[in-house]
Formats: sequence, C-alpha cells, structure tokens
Amino acid sequence: MVVLLLPLVAAILLYDRFFPPAPFPENQRDYAFVIISGPRSTTKCERFETKLIAQRDSGTWEKAKGKVYLYLLRDSANTMPSYGDTIIAHTSIEQTHQAGRAFAARYTLSPAPDHTVPLQVRLYNRLSAAGLEGDELAVVGALTLGYKDDIDPELRHRFQASGAAHVLAVSGLHTGILYVLILWLLTLGGRIKPRYENQIGRCIVSGVIIAVMWGYAWLTGMTPSVVRAILMVTLVEIGKMIYRNSFSINTIAAAAVLILLVRPYDLWSVSFQLSFAATASIVLFANALGSTIKYRSLKKTFWGKILNWFIGIILVSLAAQLGTMPITMFHFGQVSTYFLLTNLLVLPLATLLVPSGLLSIAFGGSGIGLLVGKVTSGLAWLMNHAVGWIESLPGSTVSAQVNGPMIVVYYALLLCFLVFVLIKRT
Repeated sequence: MVVLLLPLVAAILLYDRFFPPAPFPENQRDYAFVIISGPRSTTKCERFETKLIAQRDSGTWEKAKGKVYLYLLRDSANTMPSYGDTIIAHTSIEQTHQAGRAFAARYTLSPAPDHTVPLQVRLYNRLSAAGLEGDELAVVGALTLGYKDDIDPELRHRFQASGAAHVLAVSGLHTGILYVLILWLLTLGGRIKPRYENQIGRCIVSGVIIAVMWGYAWLTGMTPSVVRAILMVTLVEIGKMIYRNSFSINTIAAAAVLILLVRPYDLWSVSFQLSFAATASIVLFANALGSTIKYRSLKKTFWGKILNWFIGIILVSLAAQLGTMPITMFHFGQVSTYFLLTNLLVLPLATLLVPSGLLSIAFGGSGIGLLVGKVTSGLAWLMNHAVGWIESLPGSTVSAQVNGPMIVVYYALLLCFLVFVLIKRT
C-alpha cells in the first residue's frame, strides 16, 4: 500500500517544483497584515508570521491572501504588535520558497479585540493567573500549549546544548503522556475495559480518544510535530477498532505518506526527519536492545518496577539517538553527549509537568489553580535547573559534521545490526 503511494508523492513534489504557486506582487503598495505568530528576534528587526488580508495601490482596498513573514524595525518609535493585531504598512512583498517576505520601517497598528486573541494565548494567560512567571511560565507554556514565544534565547540554548530541546516542542512525548491520561480516565485506571469481542465499546473508547487528541492538536496550533504524533495515534486507534496490530513500522510509514500527500515539502523539514527517524528507531530497536539485556526478567517488586522504568527510559533514549544522531550532525554540526542523563532527569519531570500544567490551565486563578500552579512552577524550576546543570558540564556538546554518503553508510550498518539481533533471537 505504502509502496504504491510513493509515486504519487513523487509526482506532487515534481509538480510543486516545476509549477510553483503564483508569486506575491512585488511592487510597493499598502498592505494589511494580521499577526498570527511571533516575534522572532533578528539583528535589528523582529520577525512576525502574518496573514495577508488586503492590499491597495491608491484607491480602495481589495481582498488578498497569503502567508507573509513581516520584518519590523526595532525602534522606540514603533510599538511592537501582539497576536491578532492588524498592521498596515507601505512595502513590497518578495516571494520566497513557501511564503512571502516583507520589511516595514514604519507602520500603523490596530490592536485586536479580545475575542480575536487566539485561544492558545488566552490559555497561556491562565497559566500566568495560576501564579507561574518567568522561565517557569515560558517552559510550561511550551510543554502544554506549544507556545514558545516567551522562551528566553539563553534558556532555549541550554535546552538545546543538554539534548532536551525536544521537550519544548509539543510532539510524541507530550501527546503520549496525554494519550495515557485519557486512556486511564476512560478505563478508570484500567478497571473498566471493553471486552475484546465488544467492538462497539472499543470503537467508542477509540473515537473519544481520537476526538480529544485532535482537539488538543487544534489547541496547540496544529503544528507539524503534533499533527504527526496525533496522526499516528489515530492510526493506532483505528487499528484497534478493526482488530489489527496497529503500532508498527507500517503505521509510521502510513502516517509519513499521508502527511507528504498534503504537505510534500515537509520531507525536507528537519523536524519531520527527526520525528519519524526517532519514532521508527524506537519501534525497531528499543525491544531489540531490551532483549539483549533481558531487563524485563527482573523481579516484579516495587524497586524492580522502578528499575525497569529507568532502564526503559535509557533504552528508548538510546534507540531514538541511534536513529536521529546522523540527522542532527548533518543539520546542526553537533551532538549532545549527556543525552542519557538529560532524559533520565527531564522525562520524569515532563511526565508530571504536562498533567499539572493542564490542571493549572483548567483552574486558572482560583484557589485550587494557585495551589496547583505552585506545584507546576516548582516542577518547572527543577527542570530548568537540571537542564542548566547538564549544559554547564564540560563537553556537553561535541562538534561533528557528516555528509550524505556517511549517513547512508551509517543507516546501512544500523540495519545490519538489526538483522543480526533478529537472527540471534530466532
């Protein structure tokens, strides 16, 4: 099935390559933009992601549409816009690969009415009402809502250098935590489960999970990383409905093909490559690595379960690193050396922070919300300081650069290792 769809993906890529969309007009005129994301600091400007809504030469306004990256001069005379604000600027728009690009030294600003402020921002404000502030507020906002605009560049660098940058992007980790929480609530902690032959019950549970997960995707802004993760969850749940072994390499391949059918240029996205490489590597290698040390044979005591859990984190981290390391070195020219230590400290905290952050959003500035907010803020403080400590260790990052042929050889050797392990197990 997947193989049959590959020619169609290739055809779409070729079509976009030779028949690109019509370019934006490049002549100077008045444009009206609506801020939908930003800012991102550059040398002398702030970059905002905007939606083009209207244009005019000298007469009346006419409707227009398109995504434009708008660069605004950082000047004391200019008031920086916020989400939902409308900007009118006399400028030109240059067509780039996927969007337009424009620069404005002067502009007029129209603040957005309260009802036009995105839900993501309003929920982020509820975290602030629950008592979170500073770096703790920024990290919890990224963990739960995918809102990363308030993360300090220095804090972002610490997460990247320590190998914890994946925590700040809502993706498989966060959706996995939410998936487990939903499943736990629907089954009352595993006490109530539809019988295997009860297909109606299974479909109801899976349907609720799919609906809630896509609602969360919409809440976090339908970013590519969260869409990829929730599409996989959807395929898994559909598999359960029809009694299929749903979470496999075929599920991952099907999710990749479906995404590329809609967004073919995602194939060249670093986040797309890292996401699918990590997930596929975990599916292929985590169990293979576990079988080599037979850690599941440990006694099922309390401490045995704790030890199993930590060994599981190590194995999943190793498997993900095996799949993503050459891609990381190719794009960024460096690799984090303490990624195992980072995951041992950060993943347990993230597992607690996602539900506590969602509770802080739910209760806001109420008495319960302030109490939960203190717990959430404390957990975020621990995470930030753990990441900072790891980043400060000597040799936390190592420069390394690879090229295309080296990546091919690496994955070929990795495949040989997998075949060796499978043969040994049989």
